[in-house]
Amino acid sequence: MHKLKIILKGEIINLCQPTMKFAGGDTWYKWLNDPFINKNLDNKYRKTKNTKKKQIAFFINQKKDQRKVFIISTKNHVYKGVVSLSKINKSSKSCDISLITDTKIEPLLSPFAGLEAMALMSSYAFTKLKLKRIDCAFTLNQKNWQQRTELLGYKHFFRSKFRATTYSPDWCSNIKSMADLEIKDLKSAYYYTSLSHKDFKYLIKKRGKLWDSMKLMKKRITKLSDETFIDIFNKFVTEDKKNYYNKIFRL
Repeated sequence: MHKLKIILKGEIINLCQPTMKFAGGDTWYKWLNDPFINKNLDNKYRKTKNTKKKQIAFFINQKKDQRKVFIISTKNHVYKGVVSLSKINKSSKSCDISLITDTKIEPLLSPFAGLEAMALMSSYAFTKLKLKRIDCAFTLNQKNWQQRTELLGYKHFFRSKFRATTYSPDWCSNIKSMADLEIKDLKSAYYYTSLSHKDFKYLIKKRGKLWDSMKLMKKRITKLSDETFIDIFNKFVTEDKKNYYNKIFRL
């Protein structure tokens, strides 16, 4: 198999530089076609069949000053996913981060492989690209994964957009207020987290690096609360907020 150059070495995975040959090969393009892998992606990725030709076009046409893409590799050079920085903005010093990975490859390590890939890429964004903020989107189905990224410093912030897979383009404009939202709406939303350079520096000072070891990350994961921040947030939107305004309206 064509071996890619390792750019960032991790403890259980490496991040590699993709090539034209790899883009046109039998691996990369299939990830976006696999329902097991793409289930949390936007509809345009899940419903549009990817091909080698399209993958090559993506590789050629990407604006390298606005996007950085690395291939996730096992230590045995088995390629299992992609982690990328997109919408890189040099003025605001911000970007988005995203990841897709085949958890069927080395399944026992998969819960940690994606997290280490996020840690390596986040560190790259701050130390190599000199950015100040990284944003990341999640669905409600990914709330436990989102909670694990909080160990890397990603914090929830109150912004969401609703998925075009469920609603017409003018749906959001028809909502009079957040009080109109129901739990089914919340399940169809994207939730956003953000890692600031300030929090990154704090964790680096505390640990030495975001991913200090799988042993320590495992220990931290076991100590996470059963109730995620998104659970708390949605309880506020669907219950506490309603009760609060019922009291206000009775005044």
